[in-house]
Formats: sequence, structure tokens, C-alpha cells
Amino acid sequence: MKQKVLSALIIIFLVGVVIFQCVSIKNIEANKNQPTTEGSQQVNVTVTPPTTESQTTTQPQTTQPVTDSKSDEVTTTADSTEKESDKPESTKEIIDQYTLLVDKFKQQKPAYKKKEFQALPEEYHNFSDTINKALGLAAGYMTTEDEAEILIREAGAEEIIMDMPIHGAEKGCTLTDYDAVSWAKCEDKGDGTYEISFSLKEEINPEPTPADTLIPPSAHGAVMQPMAFNDIKAEIDSIASKIPGVSMNTLDLYYRDHVFSCVYNPETDEVLSITHHIVIDILVNIDAFSKSIDGSARLLNEMFIYDITW
Repeated sequence: MKQKVLSALIIIFLVGVVIFQCVSIKNIEANKNQPTTEGSQQVNVTVTPPTTESQTTTQPQTTQPVTDSKSDEVTTTADSTEKESDKPESTKEIIDQYTLLVDKFKQQKPAYKKKEFQALPEEYHNFSDTINKALGLAAGYMTTEDEAEILIREAGAEEIIMDMPIHGAEKGCTLTDYDAVSWAKCEDKGDGTYEISFSLKEEINPEPTPADTLIPPSAHGAVMQPMAFNDIKAEIDSIASKIPGVSMNTLDLYYRDHVFSCVYNPETDEVLSITHHIVIDILVNIDAFSKSIDGSARLLNEMFIYDITW
């Protein structure tokens, strides 16, 4: 995902410059041959996942992101002496149970399928009309649901280490900051399984958790694999430095309204499906020959791990 998104962000930057006819981006070509181990991407945020288990998604908010958005208060107390088969209720219990489940999944390596897809939906392009139309170039870097490859992993496959966060580690979650959780719930599906789902409070430019330290620098980095923002910013700044009169004043990635969920067997703590619904609002401010361009776009990413066989 990282290379595709970086390419799209570079185009978003360059498209703004093109409006002033200062540079040409006609030689920028979409890299359609990304490694399949990173998965692929989709257009519809409300798509039904390719699994027999029900998945949880939410519609993204249409308001512009703010740095001090409020989230619901969460409960952080729990009775750690409860049996593992009991349905978790408090935020701490739910996050701890999710951590136990995804860690066991990565460490025991059952067979599974994975599908991932991405989009830059036109309805969230917030530049001038001309730039909005040109952003179709950036969308061309994405892979739709129909184009996305289904990865099939046999039991014991080492690819699981990179197929699911935290990349490079046998940990699926390192979240212990329960105050970073916006909401969390666990529902009895009535068929002997439970479904955990939760969301995190908004973060700006979160960094991923290093596999060698497993010390999360951000809440989102403890649960998913954010793009390494510092690396992305450095590369775009490097491109801008080669274009006289052009600079990127602001580039911010707002991670918000995500839903992380999994269905599991409470008797065995075996996870049956995992879903990551990701929403990233991209805000930029570009100076091109003393003229300023503000704008935003929204990146959606859906990841489904399903048909898990223990």
C-alpha cells in the first residue's frame, strides 16, 4: 500500500503545480506491478467483504478534519480475573481480548485468505474543479475491488508476518493506551461467536510501530500499519526542491473514523475473520510562484482476512 499511496500523494502535489503551467507530470506513470504481499485495494467504503462472516464498516464523516476533534469517553477499568470465554465489556477488556486474538493468529499461523483495496473517491476531492478532475491521475494508482487479488495462505505461511500489522513482527496489536479508543464493543452474534469492533480517536501523521522495538509511537501505529509519514514528507520535499518557485507548505494525513473488527470463537480464542476499514484525509497547502493552493482528498483502504482455518 505504501508505494501506491506515496505515488498518489506526489501526484496530488504535482497536479497543483500543473494548474499554473509550471511543470508537466505527463511522464509520471502509475506503477501497476506492486508486490502482491502488500495486497491491493477498492472503491466502495460500504462493500460487503468476501466472507461468510458479517463485517463491520462505517460511513466516513464529510466534515473537514480538525486537530482537536472530540471523541466519546471510554471506560478503562476491567476485572482481569474474568474467564477468557466471557464476553468482554469494558474498553480495556475489549482491546486486551483483541490483542490476544490477533497475536495468537500471527503466532500460530492458520490458513487464511486476504483481500485489500483502496480508493480516492471523487466526492471528497476538495480542490478547484480543474485540480479535482486531474486527481483522477492519482486515483489511477489505486486498485479496485474487482482488480484486487485474493491472497491464499496455507497453514504455517510466514507471509502472515507481513500480511497483517505489525509488519515484521509476531504481534498484531500493541495498544495499551485505552484513552486513545473512541468507542469499543463486543457483540454476541448468536451462533456461538463474538464480534469485537472498535475505533480510535483522530490522529495526525501517526507513525508505524517498529518491529524491532514494538514500542508504538502512535495509537494507530499500535493497531494498523500507517504509512511512515516522515519518509513520505521527505520524498515529496525532495521533489519540490527540484522545481524552482514551488514548495509544499503543509502535508497532513488525518487518520479518522477507522473501524477495526474481528469475529472469534470465545471458547478457543480462535479468530475467524479480521477487518480493517481505514479512512485518511489528506490536507495540503502548496506555494507555486507566490500563489497558494489549498485542498484535500480522502483515501479509503479496506483489508479483509477471512476463511481462516485453524
